[in-house]
Amino acid sequence: MGLFHVPARLTGRTGRIVTIDVLVDTGATLLVVPRPMADELELTTQRHQPVQTAGGRREIWPVGEVRIAIDDREVTTPCFISPGGPPLLGAVALESLFLAVDPVARRLVQVEGFVG
Repeated sequence: MGLFHVPARLTGRTGRIVTIDVLVDTGATLLVVPRPMADELELTTQRHQPVQTAGGRREIWPVGEVRIAIDDREVTTPCFISPGGPPLLGAVALESLFLAVDPVARRLVQVEGFVG
């Protein structure tokens, strides 16, 4: 699947807002917010979680919480606070926003919720 970006607005618990383009990465578990952006948003660490990076490294990253808005959809979601790199839109945030990836058109599409 090709990589693509979508515009998003992140809001920290103190009301600080950052408007960015996030890289859609369905291989990422959570939304990933780079440390400088997390500091700007005044995000706080709630816990630490082992992660495996795309390069195969095993690390322990802080996990915080941030509000994300994409188009007319908005939700509070957990996020990894990474030491650097781009902001990534991971699977949990996508599912929480009821969005899925259209890999052919390289865009996000709205989906219904499922109850099993």
